[in-house]
Amino acid sequence: PSDEVHIEQKLIFGAFFLGAIICLLCSTLYHTLYCHSPEISKFFSKLDYCGIALLIIGSIIPLLYYQFYCEFGTKVAYLTFIGLLGTGCIVITMWDKFSSSQYRVYRALLFVTFAVFGFIPTCHYMIRFGIEHAFTAGAIQYLLIVASLYLIGACLYAARIPERLAPGLFDIWFQSHQLFHVFVVAAACVHYYGICVLSNNQKNFFGDCRNILGATNAPLASIIS
Repeated sequence: PSDEVHIEQKLIFGAFFLGAIICLLCSTLYHTLYCHSPEISKFFSKLDYCGIALLIIGSIIPLLYYQFYCEFGTKVAYLTFIGLLGTGCIVITMWDKFSSSQYRVYRALLFVTFAVFGFIPTCHYMIRFGIEHAFTAGAIQYLLIVASLYLIGACLYAARIPERLAPGLFDIWFQSHQLFHVFVVAAACVHYYGICVLSNNQKNFFGDCRNILGATNAPLASIIS
């Protein structure tokens, strides 16, 4: 985004950065210390999963801010909804058995489901402004890339691919958990670029709230033009 953005918008970007940093930091701590003892392994495993939930929340906040830029009530409602879902997700990760291998698929499903629910505000945005405008000004294409990267990573993690296809070959390099982290980092980078585009488009397409609110009732062609 431009250096001229207000402090409020910088805080919005900060929420995304904070979620990403906490997620990757917790993951780093877990993978560094899990071999210390069973107790330490369980503790940092829980932190690792909490970090994933915080990354999802932090990723959704900028989308809500710019998609409903001038609609405070809508933003608060969706933020509350996402916050409650995130809290529930974190509470579930505190369950001791959640980190066991038998719940591997359920872990992936939990976070994928949370992310899918986080897509509801974007669906609202697309219905309100139209699909063409969502791709032109809303940078939805980047969000779809992000969702695809996360989904591919989660599927590889849940299915233990490729190590299940060639036992022993991927014990050190290129196993599913490593690939999952690669996809997560790639998705975070694409998401950052996407919200940068969304931030600039909000200013370039609308300018101020009067134009935004007027656009909701304007024909699609006039919005894009």
